[in-house]
Amino acid sequence: MNPVKPSWKTDWLPIVLIGISIGVGSYLQVYLPNLVPSHWGFNGEVDGYSSRTFGAWFVPALMIGIYLLFLALPYFDPKKEHYANFVEAYHGLKNLMVTFFFVTYILISATGLGFDIPVGSLMPVGIGLLFIGIGYFIKSVKQNWAIGVRTPWTMESPTVWKRTNELMARLMLLGGVLLTLCAFPIEDIYKATLLIITIVVIAVVPIVYSYFIYRAEQKGKKKK
Repeated sequence: MNPVKPSWKTDWLPIVLIGISIGVGSYLQVYLPNLVPSHWGFNGEVDGYSSRTFGAWFVPALMIGIYLLFLALPYFDPKKEHYANFVEAYHGLKNLMVTFFFVTYILISATGLGFDIPVGSLMPVGIGLLFIGIGYFIKSVKQNWAIGVRTPWTMESPTVWKRTNELMARLMLLGGVLLTLCAFPIEDIYKATLLIITIVVIAVVPIVYSYFIYRAEQKGKKKK
């Protein structure tokens, strides 16, 4: 039995969005040009193209893969008994990820059909909102092997897990706000620097933090 108990009530949004994306993909397979924009530089200009088939079906396939992954993960996690303590956050993250890629798909597809969509400006906002959403949910996640900051120290101590993922949540929220600044007309070098610093801080700081608070926790236990 799946410990997060998926149902129509919890999964209607990703199911509907995936269904819509399949319908849109069928339309795009016919009406997209042979080459469609698929990548934008920091300056908002298109700098990469893909085939019609790739443009029509890659994101719907990705959405299906993400959804199935979220359904499968609880079955294989050695700490599956913990999922019952963060069911709402788990479904929230699943719905957030599928929704993000659906909106991205619609924007890119509209551009491929010839609509003048400022994807280069809108994507930083979308990614920023994605980070903010992840930050909102991640603070409620309990120890598991699939989602959250998983280091030897967080997996060893529930307290270290909690404090580290609460820090991660704050960093994701702040990083999301900072990434939305890339939507404004600033120099590409500043956008790239902001993006790199944000990602490095989010990726590295929680790991280092978990190590030091774990050591402090162990020293406290020895003193007792």
